[in-house]
Parts: sequence; C-alpha cells; structure tokens
Amino acid sequence: MALPLAALSVAWGGHPWAGVILILLAWGRVLALRSAQTLVITGIVFVVIGGVWWGRQRQLAGRRVSPFTERSVGLTVRFQPDALSIRGATYSFVGQVVSTGERSIFHGRIGSAAELHRLQTVTQVQSWRVQGTESGILPATNFSQFDGAAYWSRRGIMKQVRISQVTSLVATTGPLTWWPDWWHGLRAHLIQACQRLPGALKVYALGLFPGYRALEATQELEGMQRLGLLHLFSISGLHVSLVLLVVEWLCVHCRLPRNLWERGMIVGLPGYFILAGGGGSILRASLMRGLQLSGRQLGLRISGLDAWSLALMAALVGNMGLLFELGSQLSFGLSLVLILLEQESFVWRQVGLALVSLPSLLNGLFQWHLLTLLANWIVVPLFSILLLPLTVVGTVIFPWVPEVSLGCATLLGWFDQTMTWLGTLPGNLVFGKPWWWVCWLWIWLAGSVFSCAMSQRRRLLRLLMISYVLMYGAIHLPWHGEVAYFDVGQGDSILVRERFNRHVSMIDTGGHLGFQQPRWVPKVPVTYAADRTSVTYLRSRGITTIDDLYLTHHDADHIGDLPAVLKAFRVKRLLVPAGMEQEPAWQHLLANRQGTTELIPIKTTSELPLTVRHPFEAAPAENSNSLALQGQYGGLNFLFMGDLDQAGEQKMLEVDPQLRTDVLKLGHHGSKTASSVAFLHQVRPRWGIISAGRHNRYGHPNQETLARLRADQIPTVSTQTSGMIRYVFAGQYGEWQTKLKGD
Repeated sequence: MALPLAALSVAWGGHPWAGVILILLAWGRVLALRSAQTLVITGIVFVVIGGVWWGRQRQLAGRRVSPFTERSVGLTVRFQPDALSIRGATYSFVGQVVSTGERSIFHGRIGSAAELHRLQTVTQVQSWRVQGTESGILPATNFSQFDGAAYWSRRGIMKQVRISQVTSLVATTGPLTWWPDWWHGLRAHLIQACQRLPGALKVYALGLFPGYRALEATQELEGMQRLGLLHLFSISGLHVSLVLLVVEWLCVHCRLPRNLWERGMIVGLPGYFILAGGGGSILRASLMRGLQLSGRQLGLRISGLDAWSLALMAALVGNMGLLFELGSQLSFGLSLVLILLEQESFVWRQVGLALVSLPSLLNGLFQWHLLTLLANWIVVPLFSILLLPLTVVGTVIFPWVPEVSLGCATLLGWFDQTMTWLGTLPGNLVFGKPWWWVCWLWIWLAGSVFSCAMSQRRRLLRLLMISYVLMYGAIHLPWHGEVAYFDVGQGDSILVRERFNRHVSMIDTGGHLGFQQPRWVPKVPVTYAADRTSVTYLRSRGITTIDDLYLTHHDADHIGDLPAVLKAFRVKRLLVPAGMEQEPAWQHLLANRQGTTELIPIKTTSELPLTVRHPFEAAPAENSNSLALQGQYGGLNFLFMGDLDQAGEQKMLEVDPQLRTDVLKLGHHGSKTASSVAFLHQVRPRWGIISAGRHNRYGHPNQETLARLRADQIPTVSTQTSGMIRYVFAGQYGEWQTKLKGD
C-alpha cells in the first residue's frame, strides 16, 4: 500500500512524469500479487489519502499571498516555548493565529538586554498580541537554492509576519492541549539546559536530545558534513533507536512487567516525538517502534518491513512532500536497506547503504567524499560506544561536576577535529547536481543489484559505475555556457561560464553591510549568504575552480562574501581595480586565500578574457573607480558596470565614442547617480539588468533611472522580482531564464 501512495506524492509534489511512471509500476506490483483484498484496500487508501491531499492543497492555495507585497496586521498568536529561536538581536518562531487557526512564521527584533533575558528563559506556552506586516514566504530565488517556501508549504505554512510591536497576554491550556504543552515546555527546559554546556558537548547534546540545531553546529560539525556522516546522528534516527533500546533494557532489568512498560512506551512515544524535535527521522523511528509494540499488545506480529510501510504512509499523510526532503529520503531509505538486507554480509549491507544514499546526497549536496565508506565503518560503532555515552554523561553530570562535562566536551572536540582533518584529505568529489531522472534510475539499479543472483551483482555494479562516470562527464563538460546574475539581495555577483567550463569567471561575490551591535547582543558565528546562493549554484554545476574572480571595488555589498568563495573554490586570479590592492581595509577578507591565488591590479590596458573599460588609472577603489567589464557570449555583447557613477561613464564615452552593448548591467543597482541619459543613448542596450535588494533602504532602483530607461524603450529585468537571471547559450544562440516569473 505504501508504494502507490509514495508514487502519488512524487507526482503531486513536483515530478509529475516520474510520479506517473512510479504509480504505474506500483499498481503493476499490486496487481501482480493477485489478491483482491490487497487490491481493494490499497485502492481505498489511495483514493482517501489522495482526497485528503487534494483538499489540503486547495486550502493552502486559498491562503497563498504574494511575497513581494506587505500588509499591516494585528494578530493574537499562540506558540510553544521551544519554537522560539534567538539569533543575535533577532528572534523567530512558528505560531498559530488564534482567530483562524492558521500557522505562520513570525520574525522580530530584540530591543534590550532585559527583553533578551526574558525570551531566553521562556518555558511555558506563550500568547502574544502582535502588530506588524504580513507577506508570503519568498521561494528560492536562485537556481539550486534551498526552497524555503516549498519546505514550509509542506507543513501548512504560507505566510510570515515581521513584528513591530508585542503585547504579552495570558496563555491558557485546555483539555486537548495540556499534554503537548507539557512536553513542549519540558523540551524548552532541556534546550536551555543544553545551551549552558561547554564546547562541542553543547552541539552534540542539543542535536541528539531535543533535536535542536546549535548556532555553532555548522562550524563544529564541518568535517562530518564533508564526510557525509551527519545523517548517522540525527537524520537517520539512529540515536532514537538507541535511546529506546536503553529504556527497554532498563525496564527489563528493573523487572517491570513487560505489558506495563510496553504500554507506557506506547503512551510516551508521542511525547518523546515532541521532546526529540519532531523531525522526519524522529517520526519514522517513533512510529516504527510504536507500531511494533502495539502489534505485540494486540497479539499481531508486525514485521520490520510492515512497520516501515505503515510509518511511511502515516508520515506521508502529515507531509505530502516528505520524499523531496533529504533528511526523510535518507532516514526512510537507509532504514529500508537495513531491513531488506538483514541477511546480507556486513560488506554488502554497507554497499547497499552507499548505493541508496548516494543519489540523494548528490542531488541535495552535490558532493561526496571518497572516504565516506571508510568513515561510516569506523564511526557507526563509535557512535553507540563512545559519542552517545560521552554526550549523555557530560549532560547529566554537568550541574554537579562540570569538570567531567568539560572533559567530555574536550574529547568530543578532538573527535570533531579529527573528522575535520579527514575531510580536508584528498578525495572530496564535487560531483554536481545529477538530472532528476538519472537519480531515479540509480535507485532502481541499486535495488536490482540485490534482487539478482550473486554472479550478476558485479556486472550491475559496473553498469552503475559507468552511469556515474557518464553523468559526471555531462555535468563537468556541459554543452552550453552561461552568463548568470545571482540574486544576492542588495549587492552584485555574476557568473560568466564558457562552454565545457573552459573558462569560469566571477564578477563580485555579494555581501552585506555589517552594523555594530550593542554589547548585550550575543555573538553569533559568521555566516555568508554566498554559501546559500552562488557557492551552492557553482557546486551544483560541478565547478571547483574559478579562473578569474573580479572585484569591482571595495564596498561590502560587492566583496563581503569573498571569504566564502575563497574557501569553497580554487581561485587562480583575483583581479581588482588598480589601487585597491594597496588598501588595507579589505585585506582581512583574504584570510582563506590559497597560496596559488594571484592578486592582480587591472585597468583599461590590461589584457584579459573580459575587456576592461574602466578604470584608466590607479585610484582608491570607490564607486568612481569601479571596474567596468565587457564580453561577448552567445551572440550577445554584455557590459558589466559595477557601481560606476556618471562621471566614469562619461570617461568611457570620451575614450570610445562607438561603445555599444546588447545587455547592460546597470551601475550602482539602478541608482540615479549612474546610467546617465547620454550613456544610455550612446551604448543603446537592448536589455537592462538590475541587481538590487527587495525593500532596500536606498530605494534602488531609483524612479529617475527607471524613467530614463522607459524613455529610451529599454526593457529591464530585476533580481528583485525575477530572482536569478541567466542567459544560457551554445554557439551564437541562447535563451534567457529567470528563477521567478517576475512582474
């Protein structure tokens, strides 16, 4: 029954053709069983749950609002204490609007140290009267970017509210809410206790007990992320199984009646699901164990495969898009492999785990480390005999003997450092994002490997290896090139990639201006938006080397994310306007610079793949000395103006009165200080590209500039409304694509 339902969710969730094919295969399997009872039950379940999904989708469609428009609202919202997340001077939570029952995401700013302390110590359900602005949730605005709108939509959340004013009310608990309220309050206490733990122990305890991601997790677990091991700790639900096993062991050794403690576990599992964070892996592990215990109480034998199928069906009812999320793919996929390959040898089980997880990892993370298999074999046993015990002991004993907890934190930190070192060893393969139908083919072939005779397995494994090599070649030697304008908010970042990746150039990295925070604001780890935008996209294209990285000038919105790009890629040449190389203010951004990266000042006389149109002489790297670059791709001429002002434009016209272009990236984000009437008349672009942030404080693009463009009948496309903009070409022809539909 689970397979037709899973196939329907794939068809409805975003891959209609793959879903239709899977539906046909699943129903073919049901018919092949030649059981009228199975056919009828499967049909009823298929129709009923499909109807539930259809009704839910209609309801969500009625709630959908535009992410580009805001309206003022006054709402009474109820939310759980463990839903509150604090980062620096901001907070957010998912709450339920009392009047409609609709759930939304709420964002706010903390105004004082007293307010920060109050929010950090919340342990009971809250009721607030909030004033603010409401809008839709912005979808992914760059290709290959995580789609937050789709993620929240699958959870029934379509709107977000930016809070401007809060009035705290008295929250009430009713007969139907006291049970979950109590568990959420307990989880809030657990989170706050774990937050006080030292070093790596804090990260492990938060991740394994309340299922809460610490702000330091990205840096602390970088090695395990690179080695593909994170799914063993939280995504797969492995720790849940171990916790339940320990509880059963204690009950048995305390000589409690089996019926009593099994019933207690059945009743307590929903609470534990809340306490452990309620993720997809927690749901799967809790459902499977609960179903098996319930079957034993009812005198029914529920096999591991039956429990897995029923758990998948129950999870799909709650989240139709479950199979489109990496964590759920790994959790359900790896647990199924362990069930089906229970009789296989250890080596073949590890091969099966790798073959099933690899398509999901490549489709979601675009890379795989060659040491992953070895690391799995070493770390999985260490998890149950070392890492989990250290975390439990360090957490429990901290209030009385913090020195022991500090020792546990030190040992866990050493383990993380070892994993980080292993992750830096040669073998990290940036594969790129495979085509979706190829991923489905790989999963099918992986299943075929274990459904055939041992003598044929090696032949299928060779076929799988050949298919991976062919896909790798297709990604790394693409038939087409592209000019892509990333949506980095209020900033610039552009990719110029030739066919077959012969030459990869990047113009600026994007970034954000930093503002000094009050002393009471907690420090947070430094993060870069480029890791979610341009870096992710380049990895999805299998790119590991940037031949030329041009920095147009020293403003933070153009070069602030440089450390992220230098860390993620091998950059051969770093090209800056003449004079900028001597400025000390931006040199700290070069901390991740590799020894082979050349820093080269350039001006109009420099000979480069892109023609340098400005500057003409060395000067401070301000807007007036910004780089202006020009190139020919796919039958079109592109002019990239950085933040160059009208005085710089005039110099360019004086030097080259015949300057022309087809595609003009407007200078300074469409500010009125650039794109003069004379310049637009002279270069006569066929299209204008504007890179600017939504609702930015500067009012870019300026209405004066837009009026000039309309007067010259120059159509424009902006990242504000269209997201990432790219021109994909082969030879002298190409096509324009935007991530969002735009206006």
